[in-house]
Amino acid sequence: MDPADARAPEAPHGVDPLFEAIAEEMAMWVGDDSTGHNVAHGWRVFHTAMELADDYPHADREVLGAAALTHDIHRAMGAEAGEFVHPEESLEEVEAVLAAADFPPEKRDAVLHCVSLHEEYEFRDDKRDGDRIEVDLLRDADNLDAMGAVGVARCFAYTGAHDRPMWTPDSEEPSAIDHFHEKLLNLREEMHTDAAREVAESRHEFLESFLERFEDEWYGRA
Repeated sequence: MDPADARAPEAPHGVDPLFEAIAEEMAMWVGDDSTGHNVAHGWRVFHTAMELADDYPHADREVLGAAALTHDIHRAMGAEAGEFVHPEESLEEVEAVLAAADFPPEKRDAVLHCVSLHEEYEFRDDKRDGDRIEVDLLRDADNLDAMGAVGVARCFAYTGAHDRPMWTPDSEEPSAIDHFHEKLLNLREEMHTDAAREVAESRHEFLESFLERFEDEWYGRA
């Protein structure tokens, strides 16, 4: 992506300039993303993670904030080829973003550690436990953004961007509704912090009610 074409959403009022600089660098990677993994997603994960961290005063907010903003570089790396790139394959690029934003060198390894582990799940049998609270907070914040009303919108944005249908009943063709059952409805059980579990409960209920309403309308029952 041409840096001149990057458009990062304006940083929320009062955010540390260090995080603004990271977001500007991230726009070079995901500024034109249409799958739900753009800079706006990064800011939502950032703010959710910071709110969850209120219960963990020992959490390093610089590490957490930087990880929240940079965690999806791997998505951009695989976008053109339509392939999934594991977060561990993006660490060199994440470090380059941190360096360009003058993020403290002594904390960069901690950010890379969070990014490398953020997308692992018990329900996929590939979960590795993090040894830092920042890993758990990042995972929770990222998963919460895949639930609720925003999560529904992101799900359909993602499937549309990949030319997949909303739903194909009685078919094995991947669809948005399939993604609910394959991932989104499993996220409630993946939460690590009490605060995230509380938020996840209401967002999970929204997902269930949406699916019920969607199916009713699909078959003309409502």
